[in-house]
Amino acid sequence: MTDCPAGATATATIVMYHVVHPARGLAARLKGLDAGAFRNQLSYIRAHYTPVGLFDLVEAANGSASLPPRPVVLTFDDGYAGHWNVVCPLLLETHTPAAFFPVARSTLDGCVLDVNKIQLILAAGHVEAIIGAIDAAVDREAGSGGASREHYRARFWQPSRWDPPEVVYVKRLLQHGLPERVRRTLVDDLFSRLVSADESGVAAELYLTPDQIREMHGAGLTIGAHGDRHVRLSTLTREQQAAEIEGALRVLDAAGAARRPFAYCYASGDYDADAIELLRARDCRIALTTRPEVAHITADTLLTLPRLDTNDLPPGGSA
Repeated sequence: MTDCPAGATATATIVMYHVVHPARGLAARLKGLDAGAFRNQLSYIRAHYTPVGLFDLVEAANGSASLPPRPVVLTFDDGYAGHWNVVCPLLLETHTPAAFFPVARSTLDGCVLDVNKIQLILAAGHVEAIIGAIDAAVDREAGSGGASREHYRARFWQPSRWDPPEVVYVKRLLQHGLPERVRRTLVDDLFSRLVSADESGVAAELYLTPDQIREMHGAGLTIGAHGDRHVRLSTLTREQQAAEIEGALRVLDAAGAARRPFAYCYASGDYDADAIELLRARDCRIALTTRPEVAHITADTLLTLPRLDTNDLPPGGSA
């Protein structure tokens, strides 16, 4: 049964989670939900929505099945250890379907994602010193014909939905705003000085293991691909995008999941026409962005579906 009238487009709420963690450890320094907050929000979701699987949306778009009233899909990005330690037990206990999107380099190769390096650098609490290091690097580049400090300030010093302007400035420049050789050196140096010189040790604490994603897949949870290195696809050439997607599919192999069909989650929600063509050619049936909207489920939208952030939903089961 469905609450969608005949001829109307089905809609679904897709919720995006990242870090869900116990009360202590490195993951607790990252923005996210603790175990109690996730349990409470899951209670709210189950009280007000009907959880469905990610591929149920594909069947609805193709007309081979209908969605129940108020369908919701839970999705978990980046492959954090808390997805195994905190999330999975609650999902299995409540028979709640969900989809997980680990990154290949972190889960399989022991690398810390740049996005997490930057979060941990900021969590060290030295924002002014971090900005000073960025400005010094920018000034050196400007002396060789690079963009000026004023250029970067005008473009990136602005607030976001979740962060003040100085934090957005640090995140954007260290994520993608600076030239790659400058950005790479800065991130690695700041991480080593402010967080840890043992990257593989940090990765082992933060992320899922291949054995864990294999068990999650075996328990009926969906494992999808989320990039090889977690980089924005639109910043890459078509050939580089193909390599990034192919590398991402290593996660499916490790989980014992089929490569055809599969689900993809765009790193930072970023994609372009080349990315969609490359995914479609590899039999990707559904792909997720970070655009904060309720999803309209049609065959034409399946590779660019929006998601709400966990912060867009009430945190309490009684809300």
